[in-house]
Amino acid sequence: MQRKTGNGYIRKIDFVFYNEKQIREAVLDARNKPHMPGQNGSGIGDPTASAAIRNVTPIRKVNVKGELLEWPEDWLRVVDATYAWCDNDRLIVARDRYNGVDYRLTCAKIIIGKSQYFRLLDDARNYAALCAAQLGLIKVC
Repeated sequence: MQRKTGNGYIRKIDFVFYNEKQIREAVLDARNKPHMPGQNGSGIGDPTASAAIRNVTPIRKVNVKGELLEWPEDWLRVVDATYAWCDNDRLIVARDRYNGVDYRLTCAKIIIGKSQYFRLLDDARNYAALCAAQLGLIKVC
């Protein structure tokens, strides 16, 4: 069970990381959704132009588990950047946490204590918050 935190932006970050796979699927579905001919803005039913415009236009929002997530591709960039930034222990802690692995199993796997586990998790969350703020996805003040 997920702990509730008082920070709205940390709850949003946790939501995105817990649902990364579903967000990726929703983005892929939105990209592959068939559109009506002539929706490329030119009034001409050019499927190549329509596909090109659709592929470069950012997806505004997707529905994930009954919640609307705005700018899902930017959120996925946050996830990818955070995992790329993490050292080995942080990466294991973050991936295990968001894949539902009990913290005690992760602590035993990498031989750390509970307080170190939560420090590493907080580091990853804080880095994700910085990335999200830089992209304008959250406001932290």
